[in-house]
Amino acid sequence: MRKVNQSAFLAGGCALLGGGLLLAGVARADVTSTNSAGLVVFPKLVVDTKGAGRIDTIIQLTNTSSQPVNVRCFLVNANGHCVSADDIVPCNPEGDPAKWTCDKGEQCVPGWQETDFRLRLTPKQPIMWTVGSGLERLPLADVPTNGYFNDGNIVPAPEDPMVGELKCVQVGEDEKPVDRNDLMGEATIETVARPVGSTSPSVHVDSRGYNAIGIQAIEGENDGDNTLVLGQEYNACPNVLILDHFFDDADEPSSVGDKVRTHLTLVPCSEDFNLQAPITTTVQFLVFNEFEQRFSTSRPIRCFSEIVLSDIDTRLGPHGDAQSIFNVNVQGTLTGQTLVRGVADAATTYGHGLLAIAEEFQGPSFTTPQPGAPVFSSAYVAHQRGARTQLDYVYLPEAAPAQ
Repeated sequence: MRKVNQSAFLAGGCALLGGGLLLAGVARADVTSTNSAGLVVFPKLVVDTKGAGRIDTIIQLTNTSSQPVNVRCFLVNANGHCVSADDIVPCNPEGDPAKWTCDKGEQCVPGWQETDFRLRLTPKQPIMWTVGSGLERLPLADVPTNGYFNDGNIVPAPEDPMVGELKCVQVGEDEKPVDRNDLMGEATIETVARPVGSTSPSVHVDSRGYNAIGIQAIEGENDGDNTLVLGQEYNACPNVLILDHFFDDADEPSSVGDKVRTHLTLVPCSEDFNLQAPITTTVQFLVFNEFEQRFSTSRPIRCFSEIVLSDIDTRLGPHGDAQSIFNVNVQGTLTGQTLVRGVADAATTYGHGLLAIAEEFQGPSFTTPQPGAPVFSSAYVAHQRGARTQLDYVYLPEAAPAQ
């Protein structure tokens, strides 16, 4: 069942086919991570305060205009759950089986559930919150005299740990989508951990940030209903995603003894937040090394995928990574480039466009990890080429405008 949280803010004044990729012709800036937009996407959120270290995601959403802006946001919980645990134990269906929280013999079943909330941002206003805690309304007595206050709640993560995404769309006073492009966003994933067995008060802090991906509304084309048509009312999703990366287990050139590993997060452009019906997309990967040798593979994804590159074409976990086309042991070069594309089909009510971010981790060997050893990370949005010819659709539930 879809969870809905109708709250308001008022502030201040669903896994991947080998083969060639058909690249689109002229590159177009249809989707951007540097300009304001009417639809913004945060592909990767993570919360885990119960593990060895505390991990949370800080979200910043900004109104860049000189007018107030209303926003509807949709927080997606993409956790899997253990079958025989009455769906109460979160797990990662694409994670290392040795690290699953399911008991022996249990299966980690993928899941997908969204919770929505609304915001109202005053002119030029940024607002910031952590996914794990959300943001509660201020008591009236605590409202600052400068006029900056909030009148509602941003919902926290429904589970801990949790992995998922966030989409926010600009709407009018009636909460129907509008053809304005005033939103920008940033996400920072922060980890605070103490080395295993250490009694020292010092901790290791690591953070990685990325800009939200903005999809711009097309002026004069938005009909204001609850179906966002990407490629008609909004700019089209990119046809091809371009990922420049180290191959997994490559030696980090600037740090002796450290290895590099990359996690790829893919989210669909088409999503049904009304009926919560996940969409499965076949994703093609075309991999080039520094010798311009070409390799390919594919894998289906269902609504959300966060996976280590070397697990895309081998079994999950470190076993078998050395045989992956994303691994330095196969490629023989430190770096390479991967082209990613969702395969179009004859569907007319959804598309197979994709958005992605990559997270690069540097530390000791990931196949034989050293407990307590610090790991350093960075995150970045995948480059984009061309525009999809197949339309993508985002279906919103009926809105309940604030009184």
